[in-house]
Amino acid sequence: MAGGRPRVLDLFSGCGGLSLGLHRTDFEIVAAVEIDPLAAASHRLNFHGGLDKIESGDLARDITKVEAEELMGESAPGIPPNEAIDVIVGGPPCQAFARVGRAKLREVQDHPTAFKQDPKGNLYLRYLDYVRRLEPLAILMENVPDVLNYGGHNIAEETCKAAISL
Repeated sequence: MAGGRPRVLDLFSGCGGLSLGLHRTDFEIVAAVEIDPLAAASHRLNFHGGLDKIESGDLARDITKVEAEELMGESAPGIPPNEAIDVIVGGPPCQAFARVGRAKLREVQDHPTAFKQDPKGNLYLRYLDYVRRLEPLAILMENVPDVLNYGGHNIAEETCKAAISL
């Protein structure tokens, strides 16, 4: 930050709901990771000058395939990755945690514990990996109440323990 605006990386950004709140309070949105191309394009339009100005940190990306250092190298060239951002925000996909999402997964897969097999249920671990690698000053993770019991795991507690151990 060094006296400037706090710099933000928005993971699982969608079109930028969390980014918007931070942007309106004078945070700088440095980059975002979003797998959905339309949502990533909306984020780019909302926070980086439009679709004609393509910022590599705002292209549609799969968080399981882009490493934190690579993303920061593209979004903040010349700055060491662990100094490129101050805050990591994000809302890992919650379908496996949310009651409505669990019901839909059960229906689609015709299995009572289908939500426990949804690979999106572990994406919070990628969020924590970015936190570990980039060492931000602050984190904000949005999710749903049922994150407190996901197949016997308290994801919120695991996240806090992981963040404290950094």
